[in-house]
Amino acid sequence: MVEYGLGLMRLPLLDENDQTSIDIGEVQKMVDECMENGVNFFDTAVPYHLGKSEEALKKTLVDKYPRDSFLISDKLPLFNIQKEEDMEYYFNTSLEKLGIDYFDYYMLHNVSNWTKTIYRNIDCFSFIKQKKQEGLAKKIGISFHDKPKLLRKTLEENPELDFVLLQINYLDWDSQSFKVNELYDIAVEYGLEILVMEPLKGGTIINIPDEAEQLLKNYNPEDSTAKWGLRFSGSLDNVTYVLSGAKNHDQTRENIETFRDFKPLNLNEVELLRKTAKIINDSIAIQCTECRYCMEDGICPHNIPISEYFTLYNDAKRVGFKDFSTQQVMYRTIGLNPDYGLASDCEECGECSKICPQKLKIPKLLKQVYEEFETTM
Repeated sequence: MVEYGLGLMRLPLLDENDQTSIDIGEVQKMVDECMENGVNFFDTAVPYHLGKSEEALKKTLVDKYPRDSFLISDKLPLFNIQKEEDMEYYFNTSLEKLGIDYFDYYMLHNVSNWTKTIYRNIDCFSFIKQKKQEGLAKKIGISFHDKPKLLRKTLEENPELDFVLLQINYLDWDSQSFKVNELYDIAVEYGLEILVMEPLKGGTIINIPDEAEQLLKNYNPEDSTAKWGLRFSGSLDNVTYVLSGAKNHDQTRENIETFRDFKPLNLNEVELLRKTAKIINDSIAIQCTECRYCMEDGICPHNIPISEYFTLYNDAKRVGFKDFSTQQVMYRTIGLNPDYGLASDCEECGECSKICPQKLKIPKLLKQVYEEFETTM
């Protein structure tokens, strides 16, 4: 039976402009709600909240509950690995930050063509296999962000893997860009346990166009847009955990309720979501999930808040403003902060695109943001 796992990539903040200002009090309520209702899987990673996600999990989970009562999933940040010693450093640092002495699930973070040179030259797969042999990682796997061909080759070369973490949601399922259905089929073919990330695509599946929402409400007035998204990912064979974050205690409770008495989608509902996906995809200008990987320290020389600008751009396009909008005001407010760059500051170095899980051509898209907001300032 599929279960819900709490992802700790988009935690509630005390200051929305500071990713490190995690609201520990609210996170504690979320963790307690999970533990009190039998939800004991928690997923974190080194870059989440600029390194503070792991610390937040220690304070709210590890320091309060017995170690054998929960499962922790963490990741080796391939994009930070430059030499062999770095693997041991990040592995041990994560253990220390979390206050634990082993991981339940441990994976290579962002296996893709971008990181391929890193994990092959330094042999990161041998590293996590060794950690499993030592009992420091109970299950080992990968989070994957690329094409079916690379996934198949990776699984052929590493039969010892236990699981794969895939981005699966109904918006991307039939996409020719993401090829999610093909990735899923390959994981099933190799008999791997499948974990799901981005079942709500960073909130895109929650805040949907009125036409799409009405389509779902006409079928079932009681179910939220979030519940529809979670049910899609959880209805697939071999999926054991659907990992989704939450901004507050109430959202966490709703996610838990979805999986308490889980009902897989029927064929009519699958077809309904296909129609919903088309409406939503037609309304989204930039397919950004706000994962913020492109905004990690050192990626952008001008510290352009890329995901924030893309969100403003999508919102502006949705409401269809001409010469003025609240989105433009927000863009101007952010851009006037000396700590951040404008879209026009982009030098097209392409480092942001290399790390983007959605494979967005970010410099090109920033030109659109510039045209939309700066030419009318």
